[in-house]
Order: sequence, then structure tokens, then C-alpha cells
Amino acid sequence: MNAMNVLNIKKVIPKEELKPIGILFLSSLIPAIHKCFGSIEFIRNILPGISENNAVMYLFASTFVLFGVVPLLIIITVFKESLKDYGINIGDWRKGIRYVAIFFTLIAVLVIYPSSFNSELANFYPQSKEAGGSAFLFLKYETLHILLFYSSWEILFRGFMLFGLRKYVGDSMAIFIQIIPSCLWHVGMATGEIFGALVGGILFGVMTLKTRSIFYPFMLHFLIGVTLDLLIVLKI
Repeated sequence: MNAMNVLNIKKVIPKEELKPIGILFLSSLIPAIHKCFGSIEFIRNILPGISENNAVMYLFASTFVLFGVVPLLIIITVFKESLKDYGINIGDWRKGIRYVAIFFTLIAVLVIYPSSFNSELANFYPQSKEAGGSAFLFLKYETLHILLFYSSWEILFRGFMLFGLRKYVGDSMAIFIQIIPSCLWHVGMATGEIFGALVGGILFGVMTLKTRSIFYPFMLHFLIGVTLDLLIVLKI
């Protein structure tokens, strides 16, 4: 096999495998780029005098662009498919609301409240300590957190990756594949976050497929995060 044949992707990779391979590659590349160039640490190295709050806002904005805008543009312009096929729709709202209510209640009692006493998590959250300054600052911080961070997180992992892979590898395999980059992204954060991402990724994946929508895992995800932030702030 000569060099030209090796470089000819169509001859090396069957046409029907190009899309799932592309999804897997991008779902690894995007978090890697974000971890290197979209993090709080990166912007602090570039702008040493940046405030903690602005550094966190940079994290939220970079997440929105890389995890949200980029996958949506790929679906629309490269795949030329409907966003509805990737869970960007209301789905089964009765089942979704029921799941959110049941799981949030259980998680709030068994996980969130006890975790709010964990010193490692309390030191880490909220990521901008300015959020604890007043009710207005807390609402402003969490609104941007929800709209920029949590929404785009679900678009990449539960929308683009999970729905994009399920017809090639099956539902169960797709759920477990999408938790790999999601979990690895949390390395370096509070210990509980890493293992929480593992369990949460499975739960959110199941919810997504059961409701055919990313909206309900998005809702449960931000309710968990905002509630933990609130309990930590109230204890300060």
C-alpha cells in the first residue's frame, strides 16, 4: 500500500464508518481543546490580573462555544440532519418531568445535602466566590451557569455523542461510551465530581434515551449543581 492510498481516507475507512468515527474523534478532541484553551487556568495564564468571576465567565463562554455551538453546526452543516434527531426537542415531557422530580428528590436527600458539608466541594463551589455576595449576584452567576455551561454540556455528550452513536453501537454501548470523555474532563476537580460524573453520565444517558430529549437530563443536571452551590453559599 503506497502513501497515497494510506492518505485516502475513503479507501482506509468504509464510508458507513466515517460518521461514527468522526463523532468519536470530535467528542474527544473538543473536550481536550477545552481543557487546554477554555479553562480558568488558561485564561489566568494569558491574563494574570483577571478577576476570579471573569475567569469563570470565560470558562462558561468557552464551554458554550466548544460544547454547544460547534456540535450544533456540525449536525446542521456537515451531517445535514435535524436537531430533533439529536434530542434537541421537548420529547416525552410527562416521563421527563416525572424522572426529574423523582431523581432530584432522591439525589438532593442522599447526595447533595451531605455533599454540601464536604470541605473539598465547599472550597471549589461556587467556582466564583463572588456569587455568594448577594442574592442578585448568585442569580446572575447561576443563570449564566445554566444557559452557557449546563446546556452546552448536554448538547455535546447527550445530544451529539449519544444520539449520534446509538444507531451504530446500540443504546447501552452509546451510554457508556459518552461517559468516558465526560468523566475524564472532570479529572483535577473535586474527587466527588469525578465519580459523580461517572454515575451521573449513566443516569443522564438513560434519561435522554427514555425521553428522546436532552432537556430533562439538562434540567436535572443544573438543579443538582445550583442546589449544591446554594447550600454551600448559605453555610458560608
